[in-house]
Amino acid sequence: MSKVSIIMPVFNAEKYLNDAIESVLNQTYTDFELLLIDDMSTDNSKAISEEYSKKDNRIIFFENSTKNHGPGPTRNIGLDNATGEFIYFMDADDWIDKNLLKDCIDRMKETDADIVQLGIVCEQGGGKKPIEYYHKENNLITRSIIEKDFVYFWKENRFSLTLNLLRRERVKSIRFENMISGEDISYVLDAFCNAEKIAYISKALYHYRYVEGSTSRRWNKETIEQRAVIWEHQKQYLKSIDINLDNSVYAEVAYDNFIWAIYQLSSKLCPLSYKDKKRELNALKKKMEFNKYRPIYPLKQRSGIDRVKYFLVKHHLENILLLLSPMFLRIVRGE
Repeated sequence: MSKVSIIMPVFNAEKYLNDAIESVLNQTYTDFELLLIDDMSTDNSKAISEEYSKKDNRIIFFENSTKNHGPGPTRNIGLDNATGEFIYFMDADDWIDKNLLKDCIDRMKETDADIVQLGIVCEQGGGKKPIEYYHKENNLITRSIIEKDFVYFWKENRFSLTLNLLRRERVKSIRFENMISGEDISYVLDAFCNAEKIAYISKALYHYRYVEGSTSRRWNKETIEQRAVIWEHQKQYLKSIDINLDNSVYAEVAYDNFIWAIYQLSSKLCPLSYKDKKRELNALKKKMEFNKYRPIYPLKQRSGIDRVKYFLVKHHLENILLLLSPMFLRIVRGE
C-alpha cells in the first residue's frame, strides 16, 4: 500500500472536529497519517486533537507556534512533516466519505496520474437538500489535451483544495501563501503547473459543511486585494501550459477572476459601502491590467443569463453590478 498524508489545520473547530477525524478513521483505505495542526485555538480543539493522537499512532499532533498564522502557514507545517507518497487536505469542520482514499488511490494507480480530482457534497443544513457537484465521466486529462482546449478544461475543472489528491513528488517544493483568502486556490494552481496527468472520479466524496463564522464565511478586508495574488498564480499556470497561448485564453481567466471579485463584493458578508466597493474593484483592475483583456473576451462563449454579466463587464458597466448587488447574485447563481 502507499501512504497518504492527510493534512488538517485546526482552529476553533471543537463542534465538528470529532466528525472530521472519525471520518478519516473510518476510511476503508487504512495506510494513512493524519496530521492535525492546531493554530492557537481558544476552544477545546487542541485537547481533542491531542487525545486522538494518543489513541491512534497514525494521528500526529502539531502546534503552529510560529509568527505566521492562518490556514496557509498552518498547512505548511503539515507539508514540512508529511511522509506519505500522496498528499490530501481536508478542513476540520467537514467530513469525507469512507471510500474517498480508496477510490482516489485506485484511480491514481490505474491512470498513473499526478492529481486525482473528486466531487463534493455541499451540506447546506437547515433542512435544505445537499447539492452535489462532480464530473460526469471518469476522464483522464493530459497536458496536451489541455493545450488543445484550455477554455473547456478551465470551465469544467475545480480548483478547490480539498477536491484533489496530489502525488507528493510533484508538489514537494510548493508552499502556501501567507494570506487568508485564496491561498488554497493559489496552491492548487501551482500544483497543476507540475501535473502531466489529471484523473477524475465521477463521485461526490467530500462533504463541505456551511458553517457561519468560518474563514470562508467571513469578510476579510484583504479579500479583493488577494485576488491580484491569485491572478499571478493563474498567469503562471497559463505559462506552464504554453507560453504562447492566445490572449483570449488569458482573457477567459482574467474575466473569471475579476467577476469573482465582483461576486464577493456583492455578498451579504461584505460590509463596504458602494464607494468603497468601487475603489477596491478599481485597484484590482489596475493590478491585473484588466483593461488589456476586457475588449478581447469572446462573448460568444457565453449564453443565456450567464452572458449578461460578461456583457456588462466587457462594456465597462461592472459598477452597475455592484450597485444592484442582490440582482447580480441572482444572475451569478442562475436564479
